[in-house]
Amino acid sequence: MIYFEDEDIVIRDVISKDVISLFTWWVDKELNKHDPRPIPANSIELLEECERFCKRFDAEVINIDFTQRKYKYFMIDNNHNEPIGFINIFSFDAENKQCELGVEIGDKRYWKRGIASKAIRLAENYIFNNIDINRIYIETAESNIPALRLFEKLSFLKCDEIIDEGFKFIVMEKIQQ
Repeated sequence: MIYFEDEDIVIRDVISKDVISLFTWWVDKELNKHDPRPIPANSIELLEECERFCKRFDAEVINIDFTQRKYKYFMIDNNHNEPIGFINIFSFDAENKQCELGVEIGDKRYWKRGIASKAIRLAENYIFNNIDINRIYIETAESNIPALRLFEKLSFLKCDEIIDEGFKFIVMEKIQQ
């Protein structure tokens, strides 16, 4: 399904072949410089990580049994139908009516073009109008200044700080009005 389309991008549902782009971005050192998760350091670690990633993708992202899915991905394509990034929503909490949001523009040629802003606005609209959710939050490293500025520009407010394994994360939220 296509959720948004303009002259620059298309935002659509994830499909199985997207695992290639998603994994490539998952192990990219520059894209993950604010993530404390270790990046594979050699071919053996890379193969092991690929196997884990693909199993999780099959089980938690594109599982035919929707009740087993833990993530909702929106792929962002350029105007040539090539994946350049994604938005995902996860950590659904029905009792507190909240979920977490993530965004990544994996193709660095598309950085600083407003694409992440468009995608986040679409995801907000989708979440608040189609899911019984009143609060969207993000967690990002305190050092990820570009993400903090982006979400602040989109009216997310800082609401918490988390220390996890020695790393400080900032939590920002948007509450449905």
